[in-house]
Amino acid sequence: MALAVLLAALLPVATETQPAGKAWFLSPRNAPLIGLAMMALPGLLLGLRAFRGWRAAGDRAACARRMAFAFRDLGPGLGYAALFCGYLFALPLAGFALSTLAFGQACLWLAGLRSLRWAGWNLLFAVVLVLVLRAGMGLWFPHAALFHWLPGGLGNAVSPYL
Repeated sequence: MALAVLLAALLPVATETQPAGKAWFLSPRNAPLIGLAMMALPGLLLGLRAFRGWRAAGDRAACARRMAFAFRDLGPGLGYAALFCGYLFALPLAGFALSTLAFGQACLWLAGLRSLRWAGWNLLFAVVLVLVLRAGMGLWFPHAALFHWLPGGLGNAVSPYL
């Protein structure tokens, strides 16, 4: 719920104003706001229910352990979600191919697939993905900040592919 409230607070600076003369549902803020409300309301209700149960419990430590036990399997999922957020932040810095390669390798490492064979499959996947998107579909990748540090025209030459 806290994440939904934080994201809703960012909406005024993250989106543009409603187009003049258009219906309210065409505002770029409304669809995310409805989605965030759909996340926040159940979070609030479940949080209040858990808090009331904790206050009514005779042994509050045991109640807290039971609540923690209910969330024990969320760790890996939250780890992958954090990796994906890191991937999204790395895209403008390192470029599509390098970020995808690093993200894939981190996911494989978390899954316990740490052999050279899996690293090779990850490299092949990243190369095929770049070729399909760049050569097959004609998608242009933005110039990453990392390539500004390369000498001369080298950054300009490799940036559209990496």
